[in-house]
Amino acid sequence: MSPSIAELARLSDEIWFLAGDTSVDTSWYTKRAALSAIYSSTELFMTTDTSANYRETEFFLDRRLREVQNIGKAVGSVGQWMGFTAAAAINVLRSKGER
Repeated sequence: MSPSIAELARLSDEIWFLAGDTSVDTSWYTKRAALSAIYSSTELFMTTDTSANYRETEFFLDRRLREVQNIGKAVGSVGQWMGFTAAAAINVLRSKGER
């Protein structure tokens, strides 16, 4: 692994730790991967930003964070729907005498 990727991984882990993240499931990985992607794309955008006080970079970062938040909500909703649908299907099968 290149030193820059390793440093990005440590940085995203530290940010999540300081934010109070205590996840121990697969979300531990997805949160850090998402943050690493946002951080590196924002840093790259910043290299070409000529706006005063990097204002356009701030807008870019805000958009990326909203996108990730919206994707997370959608995935959570689909997961919840799948859970309800599976539970309903199991209950229908049980009502028909299946075990």
